[in-house]
Amino acid sequence: MKVFAVVLVAICALTWAEEIKEDEGVLVLTKDNFEQAIADNEFVLVEFYAPWCGHCKALAPEYAKAAQQLNDEKSNIKLAKVDATEESELAEKHGVRGYPTIKFFRSGTPSEYQGGRQAPDIVNWLKKKTGPPAVNLDSADAAKALIEKDEVVVVGFFKDQESEAAKTFIEVAKTIDDIPFGIASADDVFTDNKVDKDSIVLFKKFDEGRNDLDAEGATAASIKEFIAGNQLPLVIEFTQDSAQKIFGGEVKNHLLFFVSAKADDFQDKLTAYKAAAS
Repeated sequence: MKVFAVVLVAICALTWAEEIKEDEGVLVLTKDNFEQAIADNEFVLVEFYAPWCGHCKALAPEYAKAAQQLNDEKSNIKLAKVDATEESELAEKHGVRGYPTIKFFRSGTPSEYQGGRQAPDIVNWLKKKTGPPAVNLDSADAAKALIEKDEVVVVGFFKDQESEAAKTFIEVAKTIDDIPFGIASADDVFTDNKVDKDSIVLFKKFDEGRNDLDAEGATAASIKEFIAGNQLPLVIEFTQDSAQKIFGGEVKNHLLFFVSAKADDFQDKLTAYKAAAS
């Protein structure tokens, strides 16, 4: 009987695991497996969607990319989705009133997802919510890996991470979810990044490549202003995906330039527009 019991438990466990299907790395949840999925995973981001919803369709490939990246990194963060039109009871239970509704479950407790809709934004938001606000960069290689991985990265260079400036930097890092932060004290990290004093550097893969802020006397407000003013390209194409970043940030005044990309003088006009932006 003991042998039979062990075999029976193993078969049941296998059967349960097969009940949760995956679609491009995203767990497909129903009322029959939802509670178990939440119980089995410490961190789960759940999208309640409708197949006919345009915003849901636009989010789907980015959501899958984020799930795949986390899976490739062997992260313990899971992305899941629920077809709210099929699982109406489940949607009603979790207060779904529109689509997509995205909730983050930490140890079974839900909260509203407040990040962006692009894969990097989703991943960065989740990492910020589940890990340290700023990654400790203890070597030049570690710093290089972080800086090269994302479009925008903010690194605080502090010889003393217990200084008031460093503590202020960490407090700011806690409040910004869509950008990865790092903090470094090692001499080789300073040297490799051409930093000779306590500074905050925003590295970016566009425009001038980086922006530097002297950390001495920097306040939480000035650090946030520095990041907000430099985290987007001088000129960014207005699309459904970029709209949230443009209008959802701290910068409240925007100049929109309506121009045909097919025009013969498009590049000349864009060059002049960028010069004005600078």
